[in-house]
Amino acid sequence: MPELPEVETVRQILISSGIVNQTIQKVEIYSSKLIKEINEKEFVDLLLGQTIHKLERKGMTGKYFVNESLLSLEQKEAVSLIFHLGNGQKLIHCDARRFGSFRLQNLTDYQQLKPYKDIGIDLLSEPVEAKFLFSHYQKRKIPIKIALLEQDVISGIGNIYASEILFVTKIHPLKKTNELTYSEVEKIVSAAQSILKEALKLGGTSAFDFINPLAQKGNYQTKLKVYARTKKPCVVCATLIESKEVNGRGTFFCPQCQKL
Repeated sequence: MPELPEVETVRQILISSGIVNQTIQKVEIYSSKLIKEINEKEFVDLLLGQTIHKLERKGMTGKYFVNESLLSLEQKEAVSLIFHLGNGQKLIHCDARRFGSFRLQNLTDYQQLKPYKDIGIDLLSEPVEAKFLFSHYQKRKIPIKIALLEQDVISGIGNIYASEILFVTKIHPLKKTNELTYSEVEKIVSAAQSILKEALKLGGTSAFDFINPLAQKGNYQTKLKVYARTKKPCVVCATLIESKEVNGRGTFFCPQCQKL
């Protein structure tokens, strides 16, 4: 599941690497299953000679690299597609889990098409109203931890940041969405935006395998308060951090600060 700070970090580095305004000279496809809605030949034929004018984001999976020498052996084995650019650069996409996909859609209406139209509000680039979120949550009865991971409502919160957001707001991850007060929802929105902005400044979180297109790790993992800190003392009250599996995902919280 894409975490917004990591995805935005990738976008910014790709822009600064100089691939914008470059022409696509060659396309190598190593996993044809990633190409959706048209066949592989059409995909390549339509892209050849086209210029990259802009890089936007809204959800993303897989890894992008701009220097082939930076890839590890494991990443080389996961290469799914390579764009060869006019300045001699390569834009390399690696996707070990094969969750990603490539589509060619018209610039005029792609935001009304799948998968873009099914992705929720972006927490950093679009206005997020607590009123809207509170109304949505009142109609549901699921743990807030699960709700935060639903990318069709608000996008960019993955497993790491969900635990961090709930700790800061002192909300137990198993609290039902319809039991949240309006004030709590406001706190969730504020904390989410604050945490994601700080994580972006630090280049994302490399608690596991995230690395940016220059093969560099993020630094926000040094700021994590509860995620992956099971049986370590809470930074606020010194109570030992606990963890539960919620909908198949590891969930971390302080039983004292986040009472159910």
